[in-house]
Amino acid sequence: MCGLFIYRTLSLKDIMPILRDSVSQTAVVMFIVGTASLFAWVLTVTGVAADASNLLIQVSAGNKYIFLLIVNIILLIAGCFIDANSAMYIIVPILYPVAEALGIDGVHLGCIMVMNLAIGLVTPPVGVNLYVGCGIADISLKRMSKSVLPFVVASIIALLLTTYLPFIPMTLPNLLG
Repeated sequence: MCGLFIYRTLSLKDIMPILRDSVSQTAVVMFIVGTASLFAWVLTVTGVAADASNLLIQVSAGNKYIFLLIVNIILLIAGCFIDANSAMYIIVPILYPVAEALGIDGVHLGCIMVMNLAIGLVTPPVGVNLYVGCGIADISLKRMSKSVLPFVVASIIALLLTTYLPFIPMTLPNLLG
């Protein structure tokens, strides 16, 4: 609307192609979210989510620090291959009950999940945002991967601090709470 009425860079005939493009891109995203939601529902109804949760408790031996390490590994790998929304729909029903049983705050777990998946989006070889950056900058994936590596390392350090020092992500919610 700004382009049409304020900046006057668009005409009425430009609106229909823009709307068509928006609808098709939104449909793709919503299809992915819908199928991920359906898959998460199937996991829950069939009991796979509960079985996976029980397996996580057994593997971590009830130790929340081992559980958080496993969560970080799973989410970093998932973030490289699955978009963040789909990963959340699929993985939250599995991880949240275990985190709750181990006394991990849901907000803390959410921060960990978002950070992991964001790191996965820029981690080679499949990080979706790498390809977007390569297209915008018109450079090779190899060059982009080398350039992004220091940022990935810094992000992993921030992730570990957030994971194992829960007062960092919980300071603001505790002050407001």
